[in-house]
Amino acid sequence: MIWYIYGAGGLGIETMDILVDSLSESNSKDVALLFLVDEPAVSTINGYPVVAWRDCDPNANVTIAVGEPEIRAILANKCIDKGLKLRSVVSPKAYISPSAILSDGVVVAPFASVQAGAVLAYNVSVNTHACIGHHSNIMEHVVISSQVNLGGNSTVGAKSYLGMGALVKEQIKIGSGTILGMGSVAYKDIPDEVIAVGNPARPAKRNESKRVFS
Repeated sequence: MIWYIYGAGGLGIETMDILVDSLSESNSKDVALLFLVDEPAVSTINGYPVVAWRDCDPNANVTIAVGEPEIRAILANKCIDKGLKLRSVVSPKAYISPSAILSDGVVVAPFASVQAGAVLAYNVSVNTHACIGHHSNIMEHVVISSQVNLGGNSTVGAKSYLGMGALVKEQIKIGSGTILGMGSVAYKDIPDEVIAVGNPARPAKRNESKRVFS
């Protein structure tokens, strides 16, 4: 079986480490691990081959490891059109409640916590030490950075990004296509397609570029 990590930057390397750890815990064998990129600049990273998109096996598994929600969505559709199977990678060092629901393509990093009744939709990424409160609903292609804390019954709309250390009060809704800035504290709902910052978090401008990183 072939399993690609799509993306070979820092998040890709972290995700490969999580996958290796997960497969080791489950005693899975005969899995070939490779990085997948559109146009490789190198042939290997940390000993794992780097494969160009044009050369990938369409019957393989793939996990997307890119920190831009909009690009995650584009790559997910690209992989499905190719026939690749989007698979989740969950660290054995993370806590996942038995009643939580994780869809395909989810990545959960070490020491993250996904509490009772929480739902992580398709292609969501949850980074180290993030906490997803009980019965929260995280929609497609969302990226939750490290040390984010979502109170219970929170909702995060599709293709949104929560920056490192952001705090969200229980029962708050973060809109779709929105960026909640690093260290921001959301006491009230945040609308769609804005960049919100501060304590309390307030929309600063429209998220017109749909990009987190310049």
